[in-house]
Amino acid sequence: MLIIIVILFIKDLLPIFILLCLISTSIAPNIVSTHRLIITLTMSFIGIFTTFNFLPNMSELFDGVGIEIIQTTELLTTYFCLLYGSSYLVTQKKLSTLQSNLIIIAIVLFNVINASQFIVFLDSYLANSESIRNIIVGLAIGFGICLSFSALLYFSINWLVKKESYYFIYFIWALFLSGYVSQIINLLQQVDIIQSSGALWDSSNIVKDSSEYGHLLHTLFGYEASPSHELILFYVTSLLICLVYFVIISSLKRQRTIDGTEEKSHVL
Repeated sequence: MLIIIVILFIKDLLPIFILLCLISTSIAPNIVSTHRLIITLTMSFIGIFTTFNFLPNMSELFDGVGIEIIQTTELLTTYFCLLYGSSYLVTQKKLSTLQSNLIIIAIVLFNVINASQFIVFLDSYLANSESIRNIIVGLAIGFGICLSFSALLYFSINWLVKKESYYFIYFIWALFLSGYVSQIINLLQQVDIIQSSGALWDSSNIVKDSSEYGHLLHTLFGYEASPSHELILFYVTSLLICLVYFVIISSLKRQRTIDGTEEKSHVL
């Protein structure tokens, strides 16, 4: 029971810690404010409560695959909102109001998806468990692990920011986003909307999906011990989208720099 609770924490709640660390340190550091924090927390609690209470009704939608369709829509929306808002890493300019609002929406959706899953599993364990003490200890250990890991990540990203290693930070961000949005394939394969053509390889003898390290690697960059062809294709596609967006933003920044230099030379 204790190990299960810890794994649930790493699987469902650690991604939230990692996302907030990346956003607050490098992706959108100027977005952090008391007003936006209150709005984000309020909307997240409302979304989590609504999802948890209406989960049975949601599952009946779209001929019984409502949960998978809704989560797929939420994952895609979160992915593109976070991607669009990540231009700060390249431009180092204050994000627009639209980008800031989209990041807030993405954080809320991210929290709802992950926290609602954690609460559903935790509720089932509370209903069937005779030892509340083990659950409390598991929650404390899980929270401690998430807090410790996020603290290490926070200081590591801050160090990279001081070194101006923005390319490397963006690559970490791209891997994180690609691994996150690739959950869509597993969701749709569970309800046979996408047919699986089999695994490309099996690395479970090195790191199992069900282990603590497996969940940690899955959270960081979408690790799968036995990925299907569809998963790899989707992962690579989403990663390429991130990199293409980076190239476009870099080109625009370079062009603006050249135009600004030319304007100054004309003035002189």
